[in-house]
Amino acid sequence: MLTVQRVVLSSRPGENGHPSPDNFRAEEKSLSTELKQGEILTRTLYLSVDPYMRCRMNEDTGVDYVLPWRLEECIDGGGVGVVEASKNAQLAIGDIVTSFNWRWQTHDVIDGNCVQKVDPRMVDGHLSYVLGAVGMPGLTALLGVREKGHVIRGAGQTMVISGASGACGSLAGQISRLDGCERVVGICGSDEKCQILVSQLGFTAAVNYKKGDISAALKDSCPNGVDVYFDNVGGPISDTVISQLFRTQPSDVFVAV
Repeated sequence: MLTVQRVVLSSRPGENGHPSPDNFRAEEKSLSTELKQGEILTRTLYLSVDPYMRCRMNEDTGVDYVLPWRLEECIDGGGVGVVEASKNAQLAIGDIVTSFNWRWQTHDVIDGNCVQKVDPRMVDGHLSYVLGAVGMPGLTALLGVREKGHVIRGAGQTMVISGASGACGSLAGQISRLDGCERVVGICGSDEKCQILVSQLGFTAAVNYKKGDISAALKDSCPNGVDVYFDNVGGPISDTVISQLFRTQPSDVFVAV
């Protein structure tokens, strides 16, 4: 038996409530390390906190593909860990593995067929990147820009990205510039974030949606209109961008939330 520490959902904040530390509880639990065929014992190295996890705190997530967390049960999400014992022919002690359903506990016994093996050389040893640029946020940005954005190098296109300072939006902006967008304009919620987008991440301009007239600021930042919109937020901000969209083909607007 092994004593593990874990995080459980102890209460719900309400559909529109602000989560607080009181909604969670850290506790210890005994874990049997006796493995069945195909199972592995893992030690957690990194956990990911992502926006979609907020809806999992509700009784109903509102979608079919993401289930709510149950009260008094360990929460889960993206995670990376190392194999410490194995009865799975494909995984050995010391292997690095990742999963989108990683339980928030220090150790776990899981089906080895439900994880993906990671080559540390792919991320130059920075295993946390597996949950960011080389993981779900990075894939969302890459596939969104390249499969739905229809960026044409040399066409002088302007892309607008909402939620631009987040894990997905910040990568989408960099990929857009590398793929040939002439202008990449980010929308975020502070002057500091705007400054980082422009000075460090290659955005052409950035708009603080909490200050002034967003519509006017977008027009100033996008003098030739908007060709592609990478949406991470929906709502009034997206309505404002879409109203200025210069649509050259039906798929110019796409959503990545």
